[in-house]
Amino acid sequence: MKKRRHDAWDAPLTEAQRWEAYEKAKGLSWSAFAAWLEAEYALSPGKNAIYDWLAYMRTQEAAHRLERAIAARKELKGLSDAGALDAQTADAYMALANDAILGGDPDKAAKIVAAAAQINAASLRIREQRLQAERLALQEQSLALQREKFEAAEKRLNAATEAAQDETLTEAERLAKIKTIFGLK
Repeated sequence: MKKRRHDAWDAPLTEAQRWEAYEKAKGLSWSAFAAWLEAEYALSPGKNAIYDWLAYMRTQEAAHRLERAIAARKELKGLSDAGALDAQTADAYMALANDAILGGDPDKAAKIVAAAAQINAASLRIREQRLQAERLALQEQSLALQREKFEAAEKRLNAATEAAQDETLTEAERLAKIKTIFGLK
């Protein structure tokens, strides 16, 4: 396969612009496509230059679609690995994106990947909300336990204070009662 010349009419285009132009050219006559190029990019190639370019792009199309399918798969695999999308859902989105790319509809594939990313983001938010709710429930349980401990300690202290101030008990009885209150032997 011959390479494109560095001074070819499409040289100023980025890779993305080149593929956008190619997709546009598929549905237009060469003259309509030339008019679009003039309006969009201020380029004015001739008929033969456009046909040569289309032939070159057709030879590159399969590899380009494969690259896009791989990129979409990697992006969706990354979402799956992040834990928000389960493997089965991620595989379904990968299959849809691959079908769209291999079917020549990269915009549809991009929309599928974007939808999966939005679902992933929503799943992550829901997961984070659940984790936050679990953390709050654990904090509430911890606070309730701390309150119970504090109240029990306060009751023991009050009982010990009452025992210490009870004049009807002897010193030995007071000490025995205070030891019993605090669980000492």
